[in-house]
Amino acid sequence: MDRFDEEGPPGLHDREREGRSRKIDEEAEEKLKRLLKTFPLEEGKEAASRWTAPQLARHLKEELDVDVRPETVRRALRRLGFSWTRPRRKLPPTDGEEYQRRMSEVVEAIGEVGTETTVLFEDETEIKRFPPLRRMWQPVGQQRAVDVPPTNEDFAFYGVVDVLEGGVFTERYPKEISELAFSFLESVLARTTGRVLLVWDQARWHTSGMVTEWMMTEWIEKQDRLEVLLLPPRAPETNPIEDLWREMKRAVAACLERSLDRLEEACLQFLDQLS
Repeated sequence: MDRFDEEGPPGLHDREREGRSRKIDEEAEEKLKRLLKTFPLEEGKEAASRWTAPQLARHLKEELDVDVRPETVRRALRRLGFSWTRPRRKLPPTDGEEYQRRMSEVVEAIGEVGTETTVLFEDETEIKRFPPLRRMWQPVGQQRAVDVPPTNEDFAFYGVVDVLEGGVFTERYPKEISELAFSFLESVLARTTGRVLLVWDQARWHTSGMVTEWMMTEWIEKQDRLEVLLLPPRAPETNPIEDLWREMKRAVAACLERSLDRLEEACLQFLDQLS
């Protein structure tokens, strides 16, 4: 009323207010950031491999006498730029010189091919009957139950991608072994004409003594057609077909109970729809 008398109608608008001070102040925020760089076991608190919001709330109470609920901790962590997500696997470091040498060989070889040469990147991937469960939309309070099969059956897709023309060729095999790699290469050579530059990784079924012997004996008459280059070890980012496998699994091989035959059908349908 005093503001109205002094300012008229504009005086009726709410003023900005400071509001209640945060329970998790700057000191507590720094404590949270430091804790998230460690593990509960390292702090001598709980036999756990990761911090959860309830654990952090208890720790703040014990260390700083800050009494907050787990949801308050979650809001503070989001405010600080943290999210509850899965970590990713990290491969061992590669030899920098070896990496550069092999990639230079691949780039140089591709740059020198003529129109009669097909450049193929090859790889295999496992499709499991019971894959890792991934996030999906579900009714609140009605979490879907996914039946666990008696055995986690699987099969393998062998595939090549033509990096110059964009074509993809895949075949299903029961597992990833050298003998089946030979069979797949026979199919690849039967489907192509002219020279083939094949690039693949250093999986054991690509570099075993059996493979070397096969290259030097059984297929010696076709060596004028087939040239094989190895990618750097532990470097899946160098093989473009890895992106195809990852996208296929994301699209069709998660969260659903399917037989192996139905899984294969779904994967083939995904591959057929590729542009």
